[in-house]
Amino acid sequence: MQPVKYCPRCGTPNNQHALFCRKCGYPLNNKKCPSCGKDIPFTYQRCPYCGYVFPTVTPSKARYTITKSYPFVQQKVAPSGNIIRDITLIYKMAFNKRPPIYAPSDKVYQYLPYDILVRSSKYLHYALLTFLIGVLLAFTVTITEKRIMFFLPSFFATILPILFYIYWMKKVDRYEPEPFWILALAFGWGAASTLIAILLNDILIPFFGGWAGAAAFVEEPSKILGIYLLAINPRLGKELNDHLDGLLYGALAGLGFGFVENILYISRGLAMGNWLIIALRAITVGMHMFCTGLIGWWIGYLKVTNKQINIYNILPALLFAIFIHMTWNTVTYLGLLGLLIILVLGPFLILKAHKMAIEALIDEYYWGFTHGYAPIEKYR
Repeated sequence: MQPVKYCPRCGTPNNQHALFCRKCGYPLNNKKCPSCGKDIPFTYQRCPYCGYVFPTVTPSKARYTITKSYPFVQQKVAPSGNIIRDITLIYKMAFNKRPPIYAPSDKVYQYLPYDILVRSSKYLHYALLTFLIGVLLAFTVTITEKRIMFFLPSFFATILPILFYIYWMKKVDRYEPEPFWILALAFGWGAASTLIAILLNDILIPFFGGWAGAAAFVEEPSKILGIYLLAINPRLGKELNDHLDGLLYGALAGLGFGFVENILYISRGLAMGNWLIIALRAITVGMHMFCTGLIGWWIGYLKVTNKQINIYNILPALLFAIFIHMTWNTVTYLGLLGLLIILVLGPFLILKAHKMAIEALIDEYYWGFTHGYAPIEKYR
């Protein structure tokens, strides 16, 4: 039996959603006019007695009155501050289906200041500069190794799958699209971070007897460093609103790193007549996208849950990404078995990155991003 609404004038039972009594016409959902004090139907925008016009409050205006939401997330999916527990939480949320987050921190409604927006072209220049550093590095290495004739084929064989990944991930970002110039900056940083990784890998990998898995301890911190600095920036960090934003920025940084790394590996493979390297590296760059995207996702998740973004709090995601990256590099020593593992693990990680993006998009829906609550970056 459906709930009923009784008319206060005649007592007639009405449907719970009725605005007027079906018998006497008395309004069942009233509001009081602040001018004359009469009760009028809730849907009226003008008082029929005195002509008072009620002010219109849109969701986008109401957004600025929000001071906090409590609780931010369900306790079982909230970061605990304990590294082991948070690693377990990240594993469950990355690989298993999770419930939506209905009430986030108010930080997800922040937007970029006006003076940052008008100077966005400056950051595009930074993005181009960092990208060129990575390209110049790859170009220099191919010259040093006398493989310059394979640079352009490697460049195009690398960029095509990366453009697909960017399109695929960016297509999910529908409710609060990220500015192109910050996405470009994230990609450029990832490309430039290969310089840091190469210098440190030359020290660390020989120390571990040539073990390729050691590279993960250098490459993951190098890739995420730029996104971390973006997130803690008191002004630019306002654009990294939630876990979908963090996932996108982290994924772009991982793809930028994979872009330069793939040019080097593919050019070496083509020099030896190995065309299979193109397909393998297209999968490998997806691993970079997932690992760095996961750390960025966690940085954004800390904002959603109103946790402080610092080295200690992002450590669980960093360690988890390092473990996956280290495992990936290590299984290559298994020969054919390692190749089969990579062919399965690679698409699995890529699909999980997309799954995390879709779930974050669903969260944004529940936060009202489809109804005017999404932070809109424009010249205000």
